Amino acid sequence: METVTIKIRNKRKFTKFMEFVKDLDYVEIVSDKKPSSPKKSVGMDIFDLEGLWKDRDITIEDIRAKAWPKRK
Repeated sequence: METVTIKIRNKRKFTKFMEFVKDLDYVEIVSDKKPSSPKKSVGMDIFDLEGLWKDRDITIEDIRAKAWPKRK
């Protein structure tokens, strides 16, 4: 017996594919799992940025001036 793992991204196409495969008498479905939703990425902790500007001589006014040079 051969085993194949298939990942199908589209939920609608997954359903159609499974309907087709279930009709094949020579195929055994080991796990009839529905596709899982994509995992949400875990955001970075704000405290990981601690010390990012350490030893930098920069002010919020400097940042704003560089971001929006035409405003004054």
